[in-house]
Amino acid sequence: MTTAIQCEHDLFCGVNTPMDIDNMTDLEKKHLPVITAPKSVRKDERFEVMIEVGKHMAHPNEPGHFIDFIELYADDTYLARLDLTAKMTQPIMRMWVCLSHIHDCLRAFAHCNIHGTWEGRAKIEVLS
Repeated sequence: MTTAIQCEHDLFCGVNTPMDIDNMTDLEKKHLPVITAPKSVRKDERFEVMIEVGKHMAHPNEPGHFIDFIELYADDTYLARLDLTAKMTQPIMRMWVCLSHIHDCLRAFAHCNIHGTWEGRAKIEVLS
């Protein structure tokens, strides 16, 4: 017999998202990766994407507590990763992206060494 493992209070079990995006806790505000990108783009045209962790409330950036990476996906397609160090870097990722076919959303993942992985999303439409 298999017993289901409960991990709803374990920040390292799965990917964390805000329970209510309009009423986030301080923990959620500090960890949510916020994506800034156009709502629609033309197929195969470059556009800028910025991901900020701690945009709603500053995240600590010290040796014992920091964001160690940010990743960007178009739906489930991996696009980029930025590895960070404590103290000497800030959890902000800026890049140019080019999408060749339709995607529903951009997804950003940020990993905190104490509070696990967090996901932010931004809808995007790829026009012909």
